[in-house]
Amino acid sequence: MKAVLTYTVIENGEKIEKTKLFDTEKSTKICDVKNGYGTIMYGIHISRAGILFTYDGEKIQVIDNEKCKRWLGEHEPDKYIELFGRPEEA
Repeated sequence: MKAVLTYTVIENGEKIEKTKLFDTEKSTKICDVKNGYGTIMYGIHISRAGILFTYDGEKIQVIDNEKCKRWLGEHEPDKYIELFGRPEEA
């Protein structure tokens, strides 16, 4: 699926709107996010440009990178390490 999405980023303290074409066929699927019953709610993907987004079978959405990083660290630590590097041991 493809979608043209506009999202906001902060660069050098300024909010900047960006518009990009997202394509699930050209991205890499990182993992699925399941609810408490084990049903897949959506998949987390990363674009070739390194932008994280979700796809639920019907809709693509750009997600907050920091929230996604925290979720991956808690639920998919191997994927976190693969994408963002190994953090310091506790």
